[in-house]
Amino acid sequence: MKSFKKVLIPVTASALLLNACGNNTTDSKEDTLISSKAGDVKVEDVMNKMGDEQIANSSFQILLNKLLADKYKDKVDTEKIDKEIEKEQKQYGGKDQFESMLKQQSMTLDDYKEQKKLQTYQKQLLNEKVDISDKEIKEDTKKGSHILIKVKENKDDKEGLSDKKAKEKAEKIQKEVDKNPDKFSDIAKEESKDTASAKKGGSLGYVIKGQMDDKFEKALFKLKEGEVSDIVKTDYGYHIIKADKESDFDDEKGKLKSQIIQQKVQKEPKLLTDAYKSLLEEYKVDYKDRDIKNAIEDSILDPEKIKQQQQQQQQQQGASPAMSSGQ
Repeated sequence: MKSFKKVLIPVTASALLLNACGNNTTDSKEDTLISSKAGDVKVEDVMNKMGDEQIANSSFQILLNKLLADKYKDKVDTEKIDKEIEKEQKQYGGKDQFESMLKQQSMTLDDYKEQKKLQTYQKQLLNEKVDISDKEIKEDTKKGSHILIKVKENKDDKEGLSDKKAKEKAEKIQKEVDKNPDKFSDIAKEESKDTASAKKGGSLGYVIKGQMDDKFEKALFKLKEGEVSDIVKTDYGYHIIKADKESDFDDEKGKLKSQIIQQKVQKEPKLLTDAYKSLLEEYKVDYKDRDIKNAIEDSILDPEKIKQQQQQQQQQQGASPAMSSGQ
């Protein structure tokens, strides 16, 4: 089944907007990397072989790792990251299968761990640099559950019903919910065709504005805690939605803030630009090679190219609004 929540594509080091160039940029292409009686291998030779943009991306990512690790390594719980990776390994059937999957992506387990750390460092920086109040988090999030009566996507869809039968079943279930509102969770486990959330009594956790189907979201955000909606029709079928109590908001707001920031950064890359300008200025970054400097400015520093990268990633991952309870 598709995912009902819209997928956020993480903004990683290779897709960052940065703009802090040194004043003493020089040409270093004549620098010799290897010498021999048959001739020398110079920086220029390697750059011609690999391409300026590839070298610029790799060089900048290494730099970024160093800056973020230096600034945040003492503020990040690396043991927590290790435990998260161990959990992922179990989900993939064990360490060997997980490493095999990584190998297909030309990554080792150590590479993956470093990537996870880097993403955590980046979140830390953005949490510091992008100002979002508790009030804004509260206004932009809502905790909810739902029961989905799925409409057939096509004739081969065995989970769904015809539109008419799905609506009739939804109406029947809504009467049952109205009669026994405390049984919402039990009814969701038994009846909902959103299998991921059904296992949790229909719980979707906290929903962030802009993350769901518009009709679904509009209905959820109108509800007060404990209220149940009328039947809501979306492209996925018929929903009965409940607004859940937000007693754990203080515990969850840090995670919610990071998700809201991620949404904002994807819509407005300048937020990321400003955060990294500040970081580069703090560490007095100075590019020593003119070609690498130009390649970084022409590719990594271009907001439009980052948007294009995000769109390509979304197309590759088939990221579209659909049904899942994942946070």
